Amino acid sequence: MTSEHVRSFVLSSPHETAMEAMRFIICREIMGGDHMGATLQDAILILLAGFVFSIIAALVGAFLQRKYDHWRENRPLNRLLNFGASPLLFIFPQRDTITEAILPQTSTEDFLAMNNFITGLLNIDWRRKVGVRDTTRVLREEREENLVIICSPKSNTFARDFQEEWKEQLKGGFFFKMDDKGRWYIKATDGGLYYSDSFDQEKQYKAEGCIPSDLPSNKFDDVAIVTKLTNPWEKRNKVFWIAGIRGIGTWGAAECIKKEWRQIYDELPHDNKEADFSALINIGYDNCDIATIDVCRVVVLNNSI
Repeated sequence: MTSEHVRSFVLSSPHETAMEAMRFIICREIMGGDHMGATLQDAILILLAGFVFSIIAALVGAFLQRKYDHWRENRPLNRLLNFGASPLLFIFPQRDTITEAILPQTSTEDFLAMNNFITGLLNIDWRRKVGVRDTTRVLREEREENLVIICSPKSNTFARDFQEEWKEQLKGGFFFKMDDKGRWYIKATDGGLYYSDSFDQEKQYKAEGCIPSDLPSNKFDDVAIVTKLTNPWEKRNKVFWIAGIRGIGTWGAAECIKKEWRQIYDELPHDNKEADFSALINIGYDNCDIATIDVCRVVVLNNSI
């Protein structure tokens, strides 16, 4: 093997072949030969150069990775969904129990809402764990994770307790209330009241002879909220509350995060796109699909959690 063979052998993979090359050169040196002094010096220089180049490449790679992470974190959707470092947990209401089922049941709209929000997470390259819990199985320590609460207090007892316990932190945003006739509505802190037209629309369709199985083919209008809040149990994480007065509103509010999130983002302060907020959204449903999403109000929450 000539010195040129040694050089190509070393340069091919300096990390893996360094010891083998040195062993070969030392053996040759022991065996003798005046020309081997220069060969040994050349090989050592080649080895040193390989290590230096490797270190430089690693530093450049780390620098580029930091730049990429910074760019990713500052993309608009990443700034809107600025969750903490913990796993994320969906909290959904359990529906009517089916005796043959093992897992807790959820409505079609709740499932679609969670699926829409997961698509939003994929769009920000979410790589941490995502779990689901019905309201009866949320462990105390799990409240400290990043949370996505699905549905209003009408069906989600966790949402009811959350709204009541942290109403001061939610001050300035939108709340769910029930009037003396048993009708649910959304109330703004400034006094605005927002009812769902879907109940009257449903009555009208039935009065016109529409049977329940055909109701999904019609148009309905609902109102919903998307609220982001610093997790009151763990300030480094976030809580997103996705809820409509009816299921189609919850579905549509989550679809807003999937498709129309810029309507919210553009209303946030230019210098604080990561701000906590509460958004009021009009949802239009038509024939088994969300037809329109109109974010009509966005309130920045200046909470002091």
